Parts: sequence; C-alpha cells; structure tokens
Amino acid sequence: MPWVGRPRPGTPWGIPSRRVALTRITTLPVTDAEWAGDGFVLPPTGEAVGLALGVRRLAVLGARESWPPGRALELPRAAGLVALHPSLGCAAVLGPGRIEMVGRALDGSPVETPARAWPRHTQALGFDVTGKSLWTSGVQDGRASVRVLDARTLSDVAGAEAGLELDTPVLGEDDLDGLHEWMPHPSLPVMGAAVSLGQEGTWLTFVERGVAGLVRGAAVASVEAPFYPAGFLPDGSGFIGVGGTWVRRWTYPEATLAAEFLLPEQGTLATGYSGLVTERAVLVAVEDLLEAGEWYLLQLDLDSLRPVCAWELPLSTEAVTSVHLLPGGFILSPEDGQLWRLPDEVLAAR
Repeated sequence: MPWVGRPRPGTPWGIPSRRVALTRITTLPVTDAEWAGDGFVLPPTGEAVGLALGVRRLAVLGARESWPPGRALELPRAAGLVALHPSLGCAAVLGPGRIEMVGRALDGSPVETPARAWPRHTQALGFDVTGKSLWTSGVQDGRASVRVLDARTLSDVAGAEAGLELDTPVLGEDDLDGLHEWMPHPSLPVMGAAVSLGQEGTWLTFVERGVAGLVRGAAVASVEAPFYPAGFLPDGSGFIGVGGTWVRRWTYPEATLAAEFLLPEQGTLATGYSGLVTERAVLVAVEDLLEAGEWYLLQLDLDSLRPVCAWELPLSTEAVTSVHLLPGGFILSPEDGQLWRLPDEVLAAR
C-alpha cells in the first residue's frame, strides 16, 4: 500500500523539518549547445558529474572535488550528444553523421579510436557501468529502439547489429520523439532505457548486453504518469522513479512495484521531477513544502519510502524555478547556471 503524507503545520507528516546551508560552488555559463541539455552530463557511476563550461568544453567535477575541477574535455564544434565514460577521462561524441571518441585512455594516452559513420536518428547516448559498451537510443520506423557498440572500436557488437525495439507505443508522424533517458545498473552491463512522451507517460525497458547480443528484460509502462528514472539502489536490487506527485520503488530484475510515497492532494505540492538515490536514502526536490516559497529536499527511507526529514533549502521558488539533484550532492539551477553542494549531514542521513 502507498504511504500517503498527512500535512501538519510546521512539521509535515510529523517528521522534523531542518534548515540546511548550501555551499555555493560557481555559476556555470548558460549555453545553447545541443549536447549540454540543462547544463550537465551524467556518467554511469555516481562519482562525478560533467558540467558544460561552454559550447566545446565539458568539465568533470568529482563528488569531493573543489572548484575549479582538474579535468575537462574539449569537444568537437558540431557536438550533438555527449556520453561521459565511467573512467571520466574520455567521452563519446555524436556529431552530424558520425560518432567519435575524445579525451584520454586509461593509460593516459590520447584516445585513438577511429570515428564511425552514424546516419541513424539518435536521441540519447550513454555508456553502461562496465565502460565496454556504448548505447544509443532513437526512433526508427515509428518505434523506439536501442543499439550497442563496442566502446573500444565503435563497431557493432556481434549479434546486436539490428538493435532492439523498446516497449513503447508506436509513434505516428505527428508525435514527438519523446525524452530518452538512461538508468545504468550499478554493477551489470544493463541499461534502463526510458522514453517519456509528455503527459502520455513513461516507458522504461531494461536491456542487457549478453553473450549472444541484446537481451530484453522487464519493463515498466507508466501510462499518463510520466516519471524521472532517478537510479538504482546501491546494491542493484531495485530502482526509483520520481513522478509529479509520487515516488516509487520497483524491484530488479522483476520490475515489481514494492513501495510508493504519495504527496497529499491538497495544496500545490509537486516534485521537481528530480531525485537522487544515495547510499542511505532517496532525496526528492519538492516545491514549497511549507508554503514559504522555498524548495525542500524530502528525505525518504531507502526501503519503505516513508518520509524521514524535510530539509529546508535557502532557495526561493520564485528565483529558482527548477532544480536538478546531481551525483555527489550537487544542486543545479538550469535557468541561470547556479551550482551548490549539499552538506555531508544530508548525504549521510539515514
């Protein structure tokens, strides 16, 4: 059964509400570069985040690193999509009609992988946690599908040349291609491929790179209830989705709904469709929890999703209209590029 919050004056759901101080890191330049999206690129691990410093520069900031970061990648002029490798030293870049690698290999030498022609329409690009596979997601003949390439050579993986169709509705000519997002498993060569079609919903399909090619796993069809795939639990036994007014935990690999938290219907409470799965909790950005015009982080128990604490952020919902919770405890305001870091007391809280 879902756990439904009961608002109480000052302390919603009878949980403590604590003010927290944020450390301001920097203000990133707001760029209209296609690859930058909202200003960041996530690697398949939670050890760092890639931040856009301009049209052609991607900084790599570690979870415990101070600003400015010591690593950055120079990108081609016509970069359309960028995938950060788990080594954090190189990236795959999709440009007009081609995919190429930039940066440095594990031994520190420049990456010398030949570029590959790539005429297919592609919406998302990403590595899995092994770093051995580069995944692409796009729409072909009205169906969303994924393909996988060998990350060392950018060649097709044997048995996976044809790609794999995802469990999504058939798209007509008038439909948008949708928002394609990755949710990599923390230890297996498995990618959760999510396609969101506005308010029509989100369809999440798990795909594994097996010995003989791509293997389709379980799927979640969230019709008329779009959600953000926030990530797997640390041990890979489940995963979290953040909807507009709810948070859910499913088991993996079965994709069975195991827990749910619902925001109360009264008022205008809504999540920011942004969540972060830490070692001990699930953090969800919520607008105006105490009707004070501020953002809050709702801390939920990792297993039951019961609320534990409401962390009051010193961020006005008028000045900061949306936020992203990023690995390492970073908070990014995509509209103006402001970047903050959460204190350890929040990230270590149970």
